[in-house]
Amino acid sequence: MSKKALSEEIALKLVAKINRDNQLDNVNYKKMKYGLEVIIINLSKTSFILLIAFLLGILQKTLTIMLSFAFIRRYAFGIHAKNSISCTILTSIYFFTGAYIPNFIHADNYMILLMFSTTILLLYLYAPADTDARPLTGRKLRKSLKKKALLSGSILMTLTFFINDFSLKFFISYGALCEALTIIPIIYKLFNRRYKNYEYYQRNID
Repeated sequence: MSKKALSEEIALKLVAKINRDNQLDNVNYKKMKYGLEVIIINLSKTSFILLIAFLLGILQKTLTIMLSFAFIRRYAFGIHAKNSISCTILTSIYFFTGAYIPNFIHADNYMILLMFSTTILLLYLYAPADTDARPLTGRKLRKSLKKKALLSGSILMTLTFFINDFSLKFFISYGALCEALTIIPIIYKLFNRRYKNYEYYQRNID
């Protein structure tokens, strides 16, 4: 059974149990099923990546990159792969690559500043970037998410000023930059995904 099918089956069982007590309407039933399925997929994907990182001896490094990435992504959003397996593979590649980079390149304050300057600029220009599955409709919502994404990036950048370990500085900066790169139009084009999905959604509503 595929990961997608397994996650859907688990979500259906959980929603059925909740529905017995609460009698959800069709819309809320579908929302809850989708939400649970996303949580299950993300938990399984994250667990797999961290397990591999542990076996490779880079768990702490990978976890730092992942947390930095997620800290900004919750507001900036960004591209999603077409399926969970592709997402897991791609995520593993750039997280694991980042964990090994300080072994070959010495990170200094200039590099950290350059990485965060690029991150903040990309967030200012392109955040938030939605997907066809979750269009971010409403100008007020997008404006609020952009501010929160910029604040998150600024918090991480400020945090690095108080850290003496340059490898740790790099992992935080790298995770933030990886997330910022997932919101730029060229990445959407490269993966053949539609950009600014809220415009398409609004046209269909109108």
